Amino acid sequence: MCYHKSLTAKYEQLIEYYGTPHSDVVADLYSVKFHENGFDFLSGPVLTSGRPDELQMFKWGLVPFWVKDQASALRLRMSTLNCISEEMFDKPAFRDAAREGKRCLIPCTGFFEWRWMDEKGKVKIPYFVHLKDQPLFSIAGLYSRWIDRTTDERYYSYTVLTTRANEMMSTIHNSKQRMPVILPREYEKDWLNPNLTEEDVLALCEPIDADLMQARTISRRITSKKEETNVPEVLEEKEYEELSGEKS
Repeated sequence: MCYHKSLTAKYEQLIEYYGTPHSDVVADLYSVKFHENGFDFLSGPVLTSGRPDELQMFKWGLVPFWVKDQASALRLRMSTLNCISEEMFDKPAFRDAAREGKRCLIPCTGFFEWRWMDEKGKVKIPYFVHLKDQPLFSIAGLYSRWIDRTTDERYYSYTVLTTRANEMMSTIHNSKQRMPVILPREYEKDWLNPNLTEEDVLALCEPIDADLMQARTISRRITSKKEETNVPEVLEEKEYEELSGEKS
């Protein structure tokens, strides 16, 4: 699954890539993230099917509109950072957003996965995965608006859609055999089309061509509880003896 990602593009690069107008509100809230841990439930930029021409700041971890109270919302978002795309129209937490066409683009410059070197995952090697010739790309997501009934506060959130792993990701994410749905640039606007059928949506959730992707092993600092992980150093390549016999 995808619980760790990176967005190192500057705000100006985002508005240039997506062709959106400048927003003082988003610019003030936006910050570069070398490493974003989904379980921190941070705000990040998205483009939605409801407002496809502007960037908005939503929190990672989808809270459906029907959640009754804040305690339930905080508890549920622990399990809604990702959504299996093949199940989005059926799972209670996601089906309303999926059926109502509440799809979003999640800007990304890369994501992190761990390769298990033994059957139980006691030895794991972290990888940073990105596209070869496209520094900035979009992950497909769903979004939702939840209203806290005690405060009337509006909580905007999203989930990352995942699909089966392609050839490269099958080797890296060998425990779950999954990867985020990365949308080719030519299909980004299609993803935000509110008139797509269920078949259209699922067709866009196919794994991206492995030849377009690249990965490198990085330091285990990314899982450190003592060191800051949102720093450029987490993206630096590191070699591991366990992989010395493999072709680069």
